[in-house]
Amino acid sequence: MKEIKNIIFDLGNVLIEFDPLKWLTKSYDSFDTVETLYKEVFQSEEWKLLDRGSITDKEAYERISRRLPGMEKEVERILFYWESFLIEEMTQSTAILRKLKDLGYGIYALSNYPERGFINTEAFYPFFDLFDGKVVSYAYGEMKPDKKIYEILLEKYSLKAEECVFIDDTLANVEAARALGMKAVHFFHSNHLMDLYLQLKDQCVK
Repeated sequence: MKEIKNIIFDLGNVLIEFDPLKWLTKSYDSFDTVETLYKEVFQSEEWKLLDRGSITDKEAYERISRRLPGMEKEVERILFYWESFLIEEMTQSTAILRKLKDLGYGIYALSNYPERGFINTEAFYPFFDLFDGKVVSYAYGEMKPDKKIYEILLEKYSLKAEECVFIDDTLANVEAARALGMKAVHFFHSNHLMDLYLQLKDQCVK
């Protein structure tokens, strides 16, 4: 990886744990409730539209609530407050992010994320200050794995694909990055970041 100058991170389940099913299972005794909320909220078309910035939280709430009469409070809690109880920093990953930053690599974020949730998440976690740049889906109306959002990041920050490593927990997103000429890591565990760090440590651009 001698030519690598930049590391591009996904956020969810790479730097920030995001596991709706785990939270739902802990929060509700009824499996039917867990199944319904997981399917009708987190797996819904509305959630994708929030990621894309195409609808507001209020519009998503109104649409989903119409499908789930009697569950309006649960839907409201999730849609308007999920980032306050559903996510957590993956400290092993962010420690390695800091090490890569210290070595002189450009550090970037490329993520599918709803607007309000991202604004609150970014304000809460100090590691966001380490990024040299960020492209988030809601702001551009584009989402991974569509190649356009990768191209937006490359063009906005004048990056060359062959000089970038992209890290994501979703295989389709990893494959899309590779198709554009990036090296890419399919993330399952922070060990993957440690392996990358060790490979790049002696080839740093500082």
